[in-house]
Amino acid sequence: MLRFFTAFGQNFLRRLRQLFQPEQPSRSTAEVQLTLVTQFYPPDFAATGQFMDELAQNLSKQGIEAQVFTGQPSYAFDTQTAPDTEWMDKVLVRRSRFLRGGSRKWAGRTVSSLAFCAHAIWHLLKPEHRGNVLLLTSEPPFLQVIGWMLKLLFNIPFVTLVYDLYPEVAVELRVLSQNHWLIRFWDAVNRRVWNAADAIVVPCHTMRDRIVAKVPEVADKITIIHNWADPTWIKPIAKCTNAFAQEHQLVDTFTVLYSGNMGRCHDMDTILGAAIELKNEPVEFLFIGGGPKQAAVMEQIKALKLTNCRFLPYQDKSLLPQSLTACDLSLVSVDTGMEGLVAPSKFYSALSAGRPVAIICEKHSYLRSLVADANCGAAINNGDSKGLAGFIRYLAKDPEMTQRMGQSGYRYIQEYFTPFAISQQYYRILRRAVVKNADLSDALNQSEFRVYYQPVLDLRSGKIWGLEAVVRWQHPTRGLICPAEFVPAAEETGLIISLGWWLLEEACRQLQLWRSQSNYDLKLCINLSSRQFFHPDLIPQIDRALATYQLPTSCLMLEVDDQVAMEDAAATTSILLQLQIRQIPVCIDNFGESYTSLDYLHRFPVAALKIAPSLIGRIGPDKGLSNLLETIVILAKDLNMLAIAKGIETEEQLQRVKEIGLQYGQGFLFSPPVDAESASVVVDSLQSGLSTVPDASTTEMMLSPSSQNASLVLVVDDDRSMRSILKGIIAKEGHRVIEAKNAEEAISLFQTHQPNLILLDALMPDMDGFQCCQQLRYLQNSSNDGAIAVQPVPILMITALDDSTSVDRAFDSGATDYITKPINWAVLRQRLNRLLS
Repeated sequence: MLRFFTAFGQNFLRRLRQLFQPEQPSRSTAEVQLTLVTQFYPPDFAATGQFMDELAQNLSKQGIEAQVFTGQPSYAFDTQTAPDTEWMDKVLVRRSRFLRGGSRKWAGRTVSSLAFCAHAIWHLLKPEHRGNVLLLTSEPPFLQVIGWMLKLLFNIPFVTLVYDLYPEVAVELRVLSQNHWLIRFWDAVNRRVWNAADAIVVPCHTMRDRIVAKVPEVADKITIIHNWADPTWIKPIAKCTNAFAQEHQLVDTFTVLYSGNMGRCHDMDTILGAAIELKNEPVEFLFIGGGPKQAAVMEQIKALKLTNCRFLPYQDKSLLPQSLTACDLSLVSVDTGMEGLVAPSKFYSALSAGRPVAIICEKHSYLRSLVADANCGAAINNGDSKGLAGFIRYLAKDPEMTQRMGQSGYRYIQEYFTPFAISQQYYRILRRAVVKNADLSDALNQSEFRVYYQPVLDLRSGKIWGLEAVVRWQHPTRGLICPAEFVPAAEETGLIISLGWWLLEEACRQLQLWRSQSNYDLKLCINLSSRQFFHPDLIPQIDRALATYQLPTSCLMLEVDDQVAMEDAAATTSILLQLQIRQIPVCIDNFGESYTSLDYLHRFPVAALKIAPSLIGRIGPDKGLSNLLETIVILAKDLNMLAIAKGIETEEQLQRVKEIGLQYGQGFLFSPPVDAESASVVVDSLQSGLSTVPDASTTEMMLSPSSQNASLVLVVDDDRSMRSILKGIIAKEGHRVIEAKNAEEAISLFQTHQPNLILLDALMPDMDGFQCCQQLRYLQNSSNDGAIAVQPVPILMITALDDSTSVDRAFDSGATDYITKPINWAVLRQRLNRLLS
């Protein structure tokens, strides 16, 4: 049957080519002329449409000529129709009116989707409508077939964006059986389409695994590009000042929010079970949205007579910044069996709202690694309602922890998942029409990986004890890529071994350089993956690196994850003994997450334990956790091991780990992982005891009494570790420094200290850097009273945003200059000297 349709289609397309193939190009001079095809687009509130709108707008800002073909609104608030053709900023939007419908039932949706696809084919036959590259979403799921047809017809490249994996979703939901002829036909069509596609974009590695398992030959075409949120639009708002929270009386109640579709792919039962567990406690569950499961959930709540659950309809997009921040905890759920078939986009906006997130998912979900990497919440197994209720109780009793987790998630979005950062990934794919940026092997050969270093401190003296070497991917267009995005793929492909040997070699080279330049006796900690640790070449590789750079074995400490060590206890013991003979110490990383490791610990000849950051992050009133940590400290002392706290982010956590008896620690409180040049500054600062300087906004770092006449620089950043690094660099240049952790403090210090230069972070909660810059300029202008013209104080804006709109906004706010993160420290020094000259 497939051969018949293929032959028929090829003959049909050959005839169409003769009718519609233009004699010459018909459109503009833009290098990339994109046509994005999606059934849903604003004013629809469907998540896919909202994301495509943001993507198209951000791509247009990068020089792409973008147009959209979409349907009339089916799920909009205040309109049933939209213009057939309109400009939305720089994006041309055209809409189909052919058999539009808003049915939520399978049959109705299928008919309207097929009608949209038919009209899309006809629309794209015109050359001025299709540009020179197509981007087709999986909404509706058979839309990507159009790309295949148009490539056969006009040889136009196309990229498929797979948000929902069909027909697997239909099988998992038992709409059709796996052996149904339609499923087999659909699978065959998918294979043809994906083989013809120039690129396949998926939002997570578990979806990539699903596709590769069925169509292994397309593995190299697949790129993982996460969804995103705009931290300049959705950002933390205190509940006490939140109009939405006030309107719905949420301010004084611990509120658990589920916002979005209550669809067939979402686990609502675990959430309902938690509501039952907490029915007599001061916790309210707020459900905003709709979907196929909403009615059933409402009926269950009514039957159970639960009074702690409330429902609101979908809210207009303009209210999202208020509705998403009107809670204390956000819930995101993926039902059993749906991992890798769907990817919840709401996760990213929940993090951007600055609230902790509880993820209800399976144990192999990609969301777990993101939550752990961001330290922004907890992952709960499907069906574990008691576990979810326990986490809610924990946060309800500890507002400070709730705030810390929320802030951590917000920083994570700012660093990795902004609309501009994600659109850059799409830009490269569309520009080249072939996926190359996911090729880790090329990245290694082209030296795109970087070694970053995070200091480990002796907590008694506040001085540096060692450095942990970690790897980052400095992508030429995407910027710095977090390990959670590429390490799973590196492990699956086996490239983690080559990457690990490279990390060992590069870190040893850098350590030799540091040792030759100073008298510091630093320990270098390097984490080994499971494949590396059990690799037969492990010992020879270590021997070779130490011999090449003439390093003593005692300066190296190898870290092995708790779970890796438990994989094969006998093999682990054998390897550890070989390392012990060479006097190379080994540390068990992420210790304490599994009680199994406690049972085996006495058998392993290890030198240190690194306590998991998930445990350090929960230090507080939990006496059970404190008792566990005290037990680990006592056990480590009895076995003559060091105990190291990993993931210290606050002064409170630092105080608690000291009280428990932990002697060593690392975390963002002291410094994030930084490049080698920045690490040198951090090492100098920590060796000088600067880590013990209190975090007071009025603290000044003077080089010497004779430096009182040196220029004074005000550093404004809500990230303490970034302030610490900047202070060290500025002090090395011979300048004095004062610091502020928010805009309010900065304005106060500006008025009292009259600095010669201001370094200002653009992305801060409450008042951001742009607003702060305007306030500073206003204060300076008003203080002049028009009598004598005073040279304005230079303001150097520092931020992760580098799109043209943000740059224009910085200068419009009064900034003198602009520099982006990750910071090129040589460029920063040049700017400092120029602005202070």
